[in-house]
Amino acid sequence: MRRKAILSLLGILLNSAVQAEDLKTGQLPRWELGGGLAFFHLPDYPGADQDRSYALPFPYVIYRGERLKADREGLRGMVFEHPLWDLDISAGGSLPVNSADNSAREGMDDLDFSFELGPSLRLKLHDSAMEKIQLRFNLRALLAVDGFPAMNYEGWVFNPELRWGRRLSDAFSLRASVQMRYGSADYHDYFYGVGPRDATAVRPLYRGSSGYNSSGAGLNLRWHAKSNWRVMLGLSYLDLHGASFDDSPLFRKNSGVYFGFSVSRILWRSSVKVDSNTQD
Repeated sequence: MRRKAILSLLGILLNSAVQAEDLKTGQLPRWELGGGLAFFHLPDYPGADQDRSYALPFPYVIYRGERLKADREGLRGMVFEHPLWDLDISAGGSLPVNSADNSAREGMDDLDFSFELGPSLRLKLHDSAMEKIQLRFNLRALLAVDGFPAMNYEGWVFNPELRWGRRLSDAFSLRASVQMRYGSADYHDYFYGVGPRDATAVRPLYRGSSGYNSSGAGLNLRWHAKSNWRVMLGLSYLDLHGASFDDSPLFRKNSGVYFGFSVSRILWRSSVKVDSNTQD
């Protein structure tokens, strides 16, 4: 959930609304470039009892290629495409955590910037220009950046997800999702494990175990303001009741509601057009 919120609010999860003339002709620019500013409020990590507010600039990048796509779903490499289902390679990421600023992790190593990479199977339950319903099965490896380009494998996460999206008008679109997450033992240990050198009287040793991670729901309203402006308002709920790591001393909070807002402006568009009906 944290990864999905961050990508959404940094502009990788981008607005799908387009100019009215493009909707009428069924054509979209192959690429769009611009920039924006995102404001969001998130926990330090899922289950943390300390939250942070951020204001970050981001690049607005959309590319609608036949195999490579960068759009509201993130960066994707299409492996196989069918009218009823797709198989692609998708990626996500999360911001680093300074352990000195978090009371539960004080004295521990920081959490590095990390990203997730892996296959995503998408079943198209309903697919039209105005409304889409998809069931997704995402399996991703967690890679922590320990001084670029060095990266460490930190386990895997399985993320089934149901998504619904509807274009309300030329200017507005609404999207909602519900999802669950299951993680490997090393994935959970990366966030919630306590090793021998980090153990204290109030923070005992803990090793993560595989199993259920969390459930969540999200809602996003996107506004296509005039021809070049995009505005997004997002709200998400995360529930960690019954998580396999709920006995970790780093686990402090079992639910939360988080929000974000972003505004971006398109500066350049491709003169080459692609069929809008092929874009999700």
